[in-house]
Amino acid sequence: MLLSQAEVNKTIEDLRATMKGLGTNEKKLIKILGDKTPKQMSQIMSRYHNSYGRTLYQHIDGELSGSFGSLCKGVSVPILEYDCDLIYKACNKIFTANYTYLTEVLVGRTNHDINAIKTYYEDKYHEKVENVISRKCYGDMEKLYLTCLEGKREENKEYTEEDINNDVNTLYQATLARWNSSEKELIDILCHRQFQHLRNVFFAFENKYKKPITTVIEEKFVGPIEKNFLILVKSAMDRYQFIAEEFNKAMYNNSLKSTKLIRYTIRYRTPIILETIKEIYNTNYKKTFGEDLNNATFIDKNTRNLIFLLLQEKREKDNDDDDDSKGKSRDIDNFEDDEVPLSREVGDFETIQVVASENDDQVITQIKEE
Repeated sequence: MLLSQAEVNKTIEDLRATMKGLGTNEKKLIKILGDKTPKQMSQIMSRYHNSYGRTLYQHIDGELSGSFGSLCKGVSVPILEYDCDLIYKACNKIFTANYTYLTEVLVGRTNHDINAIKTYYEDKYHEKVENVISRKCYGDMEKLYLTCLEGKREENKEYTEEDINNDVNTLYQATLARWNSSEKELIDILCHRQFQHLRNVFFAFENKYKKPITTVIEEKFVGPIEKNFLILVKSAMDRYQFIAEEFNKAMYNNSLKSTKLIRYTIRYRTPIILETIKEIYNTNYKKTFGEDLNNATFIDKNTRNLIFLLLQEKREKDNDDDDDSKGKSRDIDNFEDDEVPLSREVGDFETIQVVASENDDQVITQIKEE
């Protein structure tokens, strides 16, 4: 549900008030940002910029730093822009790019998302993202990312039994049939074929050669390319299942340097997407999504509190709740109602294509960002 004009105006006034004077009223800022959907934030971003001459991101960037600052800044831009910024950050290094960031943004996405990323990146950074990848990535990872960036997955093609058998044979010839496996054939199939077709191929491959394709990948490949092949397979099998697994890993990562939970919170906080992820999570793990989130390690309580609100979970009360956080402090680190303009965010950008299974039937469900 979008905000009315009056609601947007009040929100931007409240936001500006949290960052006036010395320091920032972090408690109030958390409350404001924590209960807004990405589309509501898009309304707020647009009106904020028009009213104050600076973006919400710019004001937050001048006030906050550290993990809390990163989280607040992440929700103060459209998800599309956030992904493009991650690509820029990943490639803005002296030597090799940060493959973790690039994989999160590029691998397993739909053609629609890839084309949106390419257009937005070039508009903002005045360079084709393909050129950046070619300059900062090497070998098989360069080939993989550039193939993903083609945006040529055969999403509407109808496949035959012959097509399935041909791809099964190609996968075999590229892996089990040879000592030195060929990444080229796997990149072509995993990045270009429709997800439902891929699932059929994986099923036929395992039936014929008595090994799941994931096991073959683990045996035949190493390093980043192995990880990315496994992600492509899992995305084809069940994209939401894969995301739930990644949330689980993020919540059980005890390193205070890890920002994965922050990144996944920003990208997958859209209610309709988040609800599905939680349903799968609660089915597949002993503890619920909320219980595991309560056991996660956070670098500071402000980051923790905002993540809980964004992920719509209740937090167990602890001693930190009694701390006085009401004061301001520096974190270390003309439209009709309901017609407030959106900032540049494609409404259905964060598209996730999922291959699910009900008994022996294969179903493709496509859910778009609210």
